[in-house]
Amino acid sequence: MNKVAIITGAGGYIGGETAVTLAKQGIKIAVCDIVPETIEKTVKKIEEIGGCAKGYILDVTQSKDVDQVVEKIASDFGRVDIMVHIAGGSLRIAGPEAKYVPLTEQEDYVIDRVLKVNLYGAFWMSRAAARVMIRQGEGGKIINFSSAVAINGLATCCDYAASKGGVISLTKALAKELGEHKINVNSVAPGVVCRDEVDTTTEYGRHYAYETNLLGEKCTAQDIANLVEFLVSDKARFITGQTYVCDGGRTLSMKGTD
Repeated sequence: MNKVAIITGAGGYIGGETAVTLAKQGIKIAVCDIVPETIEKTVKKIEEIGGCAKGYILDVTQSKDVDQVVEKIASDFGRVDIMVHIAGGSLRIAGPEAKYVPLTEQEDYVIDRVLKVNLYGAFWMSRAAARVMIRQGEGGKIINFSSAVAINGLATCCDYAASKGGVISLTKALAKELGEHKINVNSVAPGVVCRDEVDTTTEYGRHYAYETNLLGEKCTAQDIANLVEFLVSDKARFITGQTYVCDGGRTLSMKGTD
């Protein structure tokens, strides 16, 4: 296989697992993140399993930076077949002083940062990747990460819910634009994904890991990576414009996700 995948947020928990999972399928990985140390960690993991990877420092909120890095990746690898935009998060990406509060109390800089990373980042990455894929004329796969919160909403997270809801709308519209170029555009909407450091021996940890879904199971990054692996494969060749929720049924709650 000679496919090349760009993955943003590839130094993080879900992004790193996704990068390694795709590398196991023989896909060459452009590991993109804003933190150099995490980039190196993921590249090393891929190389340890015999995969091919190269790291790129990337700020997805800056359109010119995105354009330059994506073109650099296309030049380095000779092509781009897959783009997975995972970089993002809720208010934690706005800094240590940011707080979960109602919209009427939320500060401008928090809303601005969350929208720029989650939604603007999806726009800039999709546009840059699509330009390369159209130029190549061989189709491609674009996947942007949404969230279960985009579907049911979450109190004190209006900024996050709106940014991830915008990703769903972007997915539908872009799929219509890029269909003629044989480019599949889909999104993935995870629910609660537990990192290894979650202490499931505590009451909160058990609730967070097992009681926020209908299956009573702990969702890991591998569960999300498996979904991405399917969507970028030939088995998903006729799927486009869709949002795949991986939340153990959490969004079926009548009260939403809070």
